[in-house]
Amino acid sequence: MIDMREVGVRVLAGDLASEELPMIAAQALAEGLDSPSLRELAGLSRGEYREACELLDQVVDELGLPALPDADQAVWEVVVSYARRLVSGALTPVDGAHAIAACAGSLGFPEPLATFAFLADLWESNAAEHAQLEQDMVREAEAMLRGVGD
Repeated sequence: MIDMREVGVRVLAGDLASEELPMIAAQALAEGLDSPSLRELAGLSRGEYREACELLDQVVDELGLPALPDADQAVWEVVVSYARRLVSGALTPVDGAHAIAACAGSLGFPEPLATFAFLADLWESNAAEHAQLEQDMVREAEAMLRGVGD
């Protein structure tokens, strides 16, 4: 089932284009979620992305979900989601490292995230070391998740 709070977090973090919100809202309605603002959001065109972003807060509130975070916290939530997926195997280590590194820039490359950028760059230039670098990526993700209480 679509988690509209997660959708909102991804939009705030720049991980999902706001133009996608009407289609996602329509899918959420088809899955059984319902609220007045969700119906309104589903009826917007892709070009009405400003209105879609404004409605998103209302959708989250009407569905009784926790409030959306600020933009920086949203990026961190997306990073944690990528780390969880990397550790679980739902995302390859190199794809997870690249995704986390892409998020790092908007946060000023804090140390734990800069490491993922470094490992992803090493992976690209050292084919013989792929297996070891992937293990390092998983270990870094595990360490980061321990740091956030996962």
